Amino acid sequence: MKTPDSTTTPSFLLLGDSHVGVVGLAARTRGLAFGGGPLGAGRDFGVDFFRLTADDVAMRDPEIEQLYRQALAQLDAPNLGRIPGPLVSSIGLSVHYLATTQNWLCYQGADGEFDLGFLEGPLFATIIDTLSRPALAFYEQALALDLKVYAVLPPQRVPPMSDARVFMAAQARLVERLRALGVELVDVREAANDDRGLQRIEFCEVDDPLHGNLAFGELVLDQLLRQMA
Repeated sequence: MKTPDSTTTPSFLLLGDSHVGVVGLAARTRGLAFGGGPLGAGRDFGVDFFRLTADDVAMRDPEIEQLYRQALAQLDAPNLGRIPGPLVSSIGLSVHYLATTQNWLCYQGADGEFDLGFLEGPLFATIIDTLSRPALAFYEQALALDLKVYAVLPPQRVPPMSDARVFMAAQARLVERLRALGVELVDVREAANDDRGLQRIEFCEVDDPLHGNLAFGELVLDQLLRQMA
């Protein structure tokens, strides 16, 4: 797989949802050579958002395609297959979106509980796999281009619109699928979480129920650079 020269400043392509914004900000303040940043919202990657081209992908949404081309240009790369380092992505990992409470009420009893074993069972896994199929296909294409691929887990923050039980179970399923593909996870949960498995306040964006702050971005970047070394 293509990896950056260890004697040079680390270089990578950063693509994803709004969660990668603070990672890009942290990298920019350090003067690291990278391209990219947020391309869209989590829901934008739950649909058939790209098509295959030679050594590349083309985004179906014009605005996302424009941002993607700008990201490649920042690395002087004509296409995805020619980026000078790894792909770092949060695409498909907007777990709060997958865990939208309203979408899971039909699987709950009158008491608001899921059947025993549902969240660990085959039906739940199939639902998450189906919802995540476009994103997983994107990772498969990147790997097929012989890229080293890192997937950044999201902040462990469950907004009011989401079910925390589904959030954790869906994330576990995605981690399993990505690892099976050969994607390396950038996982800072041990450093960033409290004893409930949720993000500590010092890594949370103020007056925001969803995102991590710059300190979280620094934490993710430090972990990424250790894994890239």
